Amino acid sequence: MSNPSAGPPPPTGAPQPPQAQQHENEKLPTPTAGPKSPQQIEHNRDPTETSISGPEPLNIIILGASFGGLSCAHHFLDYTLHRLRTTSTAPNYRLIIISPSTHIYWNIGAPRALVKGGLLKHEDTFIAIEPGFARHKDLDWTLIQGKALNVNPDDRTVKIECFNFEAQKRCSILLPRRNSKSLDANAGPGSSLNRIQTLDYHALIMCTGTSAHSDLLSLHGPHLETADALNRFHTQVSQAKSIVICGGGTSGVEVAGQLATFLNHTRHFPFRRRIKTPKQIILITGGDRCLPGIGNASVGLKAEKLLAKLGVEVKHNVRVLRAQEWFDQTGATRIDLSDDTQLIADVYVACTGVAPNSDYAPSYLKDDRGYILTNNATMRCDLAGDRVYALGDVASYSQNYVPDVYAAVPVVMHNMLNDLLAYELHLASPYGGNEDRIEQLVDESYAQRPNDSQLCPITRFGGVGILLGLKLPKVMVHLLKGHDYRVCKAKGVVVDGGNPYAVPVTPGKYE
Repeated sequence: MSNPSAGPPPPTGAPQPPQAQQHENEKLPTPTAGPKSPQQIEHNRDPTETSISGPEPLNIIILGASFGGLSCAHHFLDYTLHRLRTTSTAPNYRLIIISPSTHIYWNIGAPRALVKGGLLKHEDTFIAIEPGFARHKDLDWTLIQGKALNVNPDDRTVKIECFNFEAQKRCSILLPRRNSKSLDANAGPGSSLNRIQTLDYHALIMCTGTSAHSDLLSLHGPHLETADALNRFHTQVSQAKSIVICGGGTSGVEVAGQLATFLNHTRHFPFRRRIKTPKQIILITGGDRCLPGIGNASVGLKAEKLLAKLGVEVKHNVRVLRAQEWFDQTGATRIDLSDDTQLIADVYVACTGVAPNSDYAPSYLKDDRGYILTNNATMRCDLAGDRVYALGDVASYSQNYVPDVYAAVPVVMHNMLNDLLAYELHLASPYGGNEDRIEQLVDESYAQRPNDSQLCPITRFGGVGILLGLKLPKVMVHLLKGHDYRVCKAKGVVVDGGNPYAVPVTPGKYE
């Protein structure tokens, strides 16, 4: 358990330390006024309130609002918050979620969504986050559309870049009351607010995930940017005669299979019918087989056979050294390969792995790959001080595997609850007396699970995969993932933070 006395104990009746600091010299140009979204959830705090009638709530900040961030947020509001405030001196808490996007992107279905419009609709793959928290409207929480620029463990602050006026206003409302006296509740987009703001945190959960190198396969900012990238790609690929995909992992194999299935064939059941002038599709892998991440080599060989039947050419043991887009007036891409050859393609898709979204973290909190250093048992970031945790793909324990996220959520939330309770107990008796109760707070430990389940849809009604180490027939791959890429589970992830691969998602999923 972390040090329960860490952090500034808020003495009753005394002025509190600032919960946020503004950078006066960093302003956002005045945006254009626009209608307010009917889905926006009003904040409980009145921005015109000027009286200092009590201490400020302590900030519980979650960076990231995808699988891990949403699950932790719902867990905190559903369970953790109601188990706190066990002493008369305990502080209040508020939850702050910081995300560059107001919507999640169901990138599990990206290999099919990028083929053409209508296979997976935008309204199904981009789900608004805020309406999913409607049942928490009476609790103190907020969503800020912005990007974490810096986490400072020494003064326990997060510097945030707010992406729009609404985010600036919400962040300003979170400032201590004495710093927000001049904030007008009716302030419009013409008002001058700070684009860069700094919030204190009492507890911090970093679950900012990873980003794919292609802007088709993951969010790289607001969701509208990814939606626009998909629309442009639909137009580009429909006119293309040659397509090159780089990457022999699950994403590359799925993208190649989905493109070949839906662009080069007009019928799929009971027999495929290939069009007269199919597009040339080439998959480049850096190894000697497809799906090297699956230990059973026969799965990769089966995937390659399915791709060959679809007309996909697979090139092994070749790496892409450089891809120059729009190298001529036709908009084609020139691809330089490690075997001293070149390819010219109308469309190029990089499925070459991911990089952690951890630029905001100090270098001493990251390993040599850029992942947040995490205690593999407690999920705490021991080097960052007390009540700081990392979860999901951005954390060093993760294998970039969805089950790694949901297996760690109960551990993070249980241990954070222990740390918050220990702080409350120390605050109630700063000179001792609650040591026995603090000692009774026992941490949970995370146990790494083997990466023994992967599903890789390739054709319309099949693919390859393993489940708990066992090879699956292609019909099971279709039923478990390929028929709709589990897009039916997307809203559940936003509404209750549940695991999309759990069947069923029950209310007691965290206990």
